[in-house]
Amino acid sequence: MIVETNYGLIEGIEAHGCHIFKGVPYAMPPIGEKRFKKPFPLEAWEGVYMADMYSAHAMQGPKRGGFYEKEFYSDPDFDTRESEDCLYLNIWVPEGMCKEGSDLPVAVYVHGGAFLGGAGSNLPFVCNKLCERGVIVVTLNYRLGALGFLCHPLIREEGRNTAGGNLGLWDQLSAFRWVKENIRSFGGDPDNITAFGQSAGAMSLQALACTSQMKGLCNRMILQSGGGYKNPLGSLRTVDKAVEIADILFEELEIDTQRCATDEAYKQAALKRLFSIDEGELMKKVGVTIGRSFQEKKGMPFVPVIDGELFREDIFELMDKGQFLDIPYILGCNGDDLTTEQNKVKTPENNPMHIADTEFAKRAGAYVYYFDRKLPGDDAGAFHSAELWYVFGSMDYCWRPMEQRDHDLSDKMITYWTNFMKSGDPNKPENAYDHWDKYEGSGSCMIFE
Repeated sequence: MIVETNYGLIEGIEAHGCHIFKGVPYAMPPIGEKRFKKPFPLEAWEGVYMADMYSAHAMQGPKRGGFYEKEFYSDPDFDTRESEDCLYLNIWVPEGMCKEGSDLPVAVYVHGGAFLGGAGSNLPFVCNKLCERGVIVVTLNYRLGALGFLCHPLIREEGRNTAGGNLGLWDQLSAFRWVKENIRSFGGDPDNITAFGQSAGAMSLQALACTSQMKGLCNRMILQSGGGYKNPLGSLRTVDKAVEIADILFEELEIDTQRCATDEAYKQAALKRLFSIDEGELMKKVGVTIGRSFQEKKGMPFVPVIDGELFREDIFELMDKGQFLDIPYILGCNGDDLTTEQNKVKTPENNPMHIADTEFAKRAGAYVYYFDRKLPGDDAGAFHSAELWYVFGSMDYCWRPMEQRDHDLSDKMITYWTNFMKSGDPNKPENAYDHWDKYEGSGSCMIFE
């Protein structure tokens, strides 16, 4: 299947009952002098671009092992190399519908990973079950860690990125613009786009919903374990706080930032080193910086910042003023999600993330859910990210001994999610399951268990 985009011809593959286009570039590679800068617009190519393999994922350092290593990273078929050249997306189109005029709803997924890890090609992001319901699904990579969220005056760009920082969010915006401009050629409706994401992906989207840059790029949002008013996972960081962490990295790189402020020749030499140092060597220093940041209790080291450009205020202050996208929302969290460890008996009422979700819903009239299925196979329960297997319907790739009730629950969630992607209402166009009301107080939360 060959599709013509604004930048050239793309040839995908057929698999899983879908037309799949893997590793489609949406911006220029952020390498060399483009490192630590906003994404540059894609340039056209000649011939046919073969989109048959997942691209490299964003630089994120060595795998850490532990719980999530087994859960999501143990299948070598979904393991890709890492590289700074990572600004690519993947498009899943229902079989027979990859043609202009199909006008299918589109869902663009932003992965989580604490702004430090993850990729659009990871398990469980196998999208054929969503496609079977008549939805085109796009997954994407964006820059992570220091390469995506380092904030310091040393890397500011006059007129382009005036405080440094937030590059990963600018990447996401670039991907959404690419989808908006090109998805019609794949059979999608550019005026019917749902943004959905989990954890850091949901945090990213909720933040972007408070910017003018996101206006017109999506028609609704689904925020999984990362949305909410005053979400306990954290808000935007001030530039001053972000600079404290950046200074740790520059210290590890033996760059004297104070001298950079007074010695132009030294500054230019420091910048030359910063933009030319091997990506592997840079990531070693980033790894030390991350460790020191947690040891010094500075929180997640590389996160979005109040940069004065994308964000002039914290997003919760903007929410108080009603300055966020006026679109339909679904948001929710899990029963054993992050921030619930201190609760001996866990309920929605004492789950800080759920409380944040309901507070947001009071302002936006959102559909709120609570995922509380205790997954089989161990005692991790309804852990952070557990719902992903169900939302994507990819549990055949999961190591856990899933039961029929798990497949039934997945069907239910996919029905609600894809209805919402089509219409902005999880109950329409058709649904044999319980009616899901918007949150209006106690009792109007959908429980998935």
